[in-house]
Amino acid sequence: GLLPTAPLAHTYAVTIRTMQLYHTLFCRCPKIGIQPFAKTLCDLAGEAFKPYMSTQLSTAFDVYCSLLQGVRKRVNVALGRDSTDWRMLNSCPPCQYRLREDLPLEVRMIVEMDGNDSLRRVERRGDASLVPLGEGEEEGAPRLGPLKERKDHRVGGGDYFLSREEVDAWDKGCWEDAPAEAQPQEMTKSPLEMLWEEGRCEERWNNMKERNTARSVGRFYEWGWFVLLCRHMFLLVACDMIRSGEQSKYPLACLHKYMSAEKRERLQNGEGRPAGKLGCAYDCGCKLGKTVNRSPLQELALWALFLPMVGLMHGYAHERLCQLLFLMLYIAGTGLEDGEGCERYFSIMNALAGVTRHMSVFHRRQAIAEVAYAHDNLEAYANLSRFIINNYRQALEILATRNSVSRSMVQAGISAENFFEWLEEEGNYLRSLTKTPPSETLEMEYYLKLEMLYACQGRLMKVRAVWKEYQPSPTDAAATSRIEAKHRNEQENERKLIADVQALENKLGLASRWKEGSEEWEAAKKLVRERDYRKALDKLEGLLVARIFEMTRLNVAGTGYKMRKHLANALKARSKSIQAAIETYNTAARSLSPPRQLISWDEILDFSFLSEFDILRDARDDVREKKWATQKNRLLMQQFFKLLSAETELTRLHVEIRRLLTYMEDEDSKIHACSERLRESDPALALQVRLRGQMRSRFNKLHRQRFGAITRLEGFQRANMVYFRRGTSVAVDDFVIDAGELDVMGSGGIDEGGIDPESLHAEEEAIIAEEVELMMFIAEDES
Repeated sequence: GLLPTAPLAHTYAVTIRTMQLYHTLFCRCPKIGIQPFAKTLCDLAGEAFKPYMSTQLSTAFDVYCSLLQGVRKRVNVALGRDSTDWRMLNSCPPCQYRLREDLPLEVRMIVEMDGNDSLRRVERRGDASLVPLGEGEEEGAPRLGPLKERKDHRVGGGDYFLSREEVDAWDKGCWEDAPAEAQPQEMTKSPLEMLWEEGRCEERWNNMKERNTARSVGRFYEWGWFVLLCRHMFLLVACDMIRSGEQSKYPLACLHKYMSAEKRERLQNGEGRPAGKLGCAYDCGCKLGKTVNRSPLQELALWALFLPMVGLMHGYAHERLCQLLFLMLYIAGTGLEDGEGCERYFSIMNALAGVTRHMSVFHRRQAIAEVAYAHDNLEAYANLSRFIINNYRQALEILATRNSVSRSMVQAGISAENFFEWLEEEGNYLRSLTKTPPSETLEMEYYLKLEMLYACQGRLMKVRAVWKEYQPSPTDAAATSRIEAKHRNEQENERKLIADVQALENKLGLASRWKEGSEEWEAAKKLVRERDYRKALDKLEGLLVARIFEMTRLNVAGTGYKMRKHLANALKARSKSIQAAIETYNTAARSLSPPRQLISWDEILDFSFLSEFDILRDARDDVREKKWATQKNRLLMQQFFKLLSAETELTRLHVEIRRLLTYMEDEDSKIHACSERLRESDPALALQVRLRGQMRSRFNKLHRQRFGAITRLEGFQRANMVYFRRGTSVAVDDFVIDAGELDVMGSGGIDEGGIDPESLHAEEEAIIAEEVELMMFIAEDES
């Protein structure tokens, strides 16, 4: 078939196979734009490239994508999957294909969300000087030029993106000032409601100030996008960040979209309220919990058992108390999940930044949606079994250390209950601390003024002694002027300090002035030293947090050479500032009584040391002798919770394995039944239904092989073979064939005979080779 490049005058056309090739290449490597592909075709044909060819190919690509979307819609209608929320609620089989045989999970599903500003889009505007000054505008102030973009009523993105109206409905201005609805008064709050009120890290997670980003407003319309993923990196829902940074309305809108759709589905299936929590990992999950608690989303969040969490990478930038409440390591039911899937997802989707930066609104969304669709059905689905086997292997390796951890606990005289008691004791201790040092108290200010006054008076006495002994010389009038000026300046400083001291004495109601060495003097001196200690600790902590994120950035795929060199130089310079901050801290720590823990450079290299800063911050009591504060016990406590996480992870993986095996069988049955029903009445649609099934089913053999490899891992319990059989879906579907108690092990289930886990790479290479051979065949056919 041919695709026209103009709506009326069909002078040129592009073959569908050519557009199919480019679409496949683009979805696999989004960096390939229309122009490089057009030049490639010209090179193959031996023709000179002309700029209008890119426009023609772009028009043909729009037509091709429109055809694809029309075919997908018809296939969805045929399969009964044409509801608005079906894709969002059925993207990930291990997370969302619920079975009647599912084991109870404390956290039924883990989702992750975050914002990313790499996919910004430049708004096309003209020269601002052509626009007359408005009322109140100053000459030379930055202004926006006239909009030059064409009006395009097409809406791209399919069902992946929320509309701007859906997002803006959750802006704080729409609900924060609205009168709250009357809620039934309860004597006690639920544990989740109490958790939502515990966020304490707002000062660390704030958007950039508007004055720093004002210059970008004129250049960009979309400042990025915000995504909600499952833990297997399937995109559930997304929205554009319009002319703003990462505001609270974006996570609220995404959560409302998903939780409301899930509630409708569960009520329709007769499942009712879920028993497990909906864990949501977010870099500022502590702050999100407080926002949800005071927003209209609270009622729905309580129904869905919404559980805010903080991922392991971002968790080290949160204070210790926040980690005890929200870090996934200490939350029961999360397993070994790190909650940082969004960072890995963005490293893939950031390849779109170069080609979408100057696109229209429609074309940008269309490009993102096509790549996201291909990633969900090809990359993410193909990696499901890889994800499961890797986590299974990791969990078994951690559980293999159970005996050594148990021996260490016995030798230290520690029981499992002690670890939970220590967490509670540490949390209560940290709550009792004041984050902000009392640096503005009148006593401290009075002490500092007195110290300055006594120092000034000492200098003044020395200057007067020099003046008395000085013999002026008629040839050196400048020396005389210097001594007089110095004497005069010290007298003025003394008068100012005396006035300040007298004002503070009036506020404090003091009858007599403090003397150096008095009881009041020493008490205030101790407070000042504690303040200096806390300030040194805060500065060192801030430098280390910046160091962690910059070192992480160095390893991000796609970071250019110049940016790497810039970050490396910044780290090198910051290392010197960190060493200086360490010296300042150690000096302040030695000045306290008793002296506080000193920090060495080797300890700084350990990222987990950041979690100890809030313990060090207390300068009034020495907590180093408490059992939960010793480094050895804290390390043992981390190993213990790792063991608990590994056990929870195995339970979740067993649920996911059975769900995926059941999904593969049910999906094959649905596709076969639907295509057979349409074979006589609409054979073309029946073919498309089969092709839809083949998009994912091509990886099913690889999944079964990997599941078979799990059964051969060292430490695998044969009793767990029961989870490697199909189950029964809770969803009602007309296309499901009643398979009874069909054993997946014997009917295309897992194949555990003679499979080596390390031999799976050869099978993957063979699949890749088949895809490359198919692409070469298409290219040869075109030529």
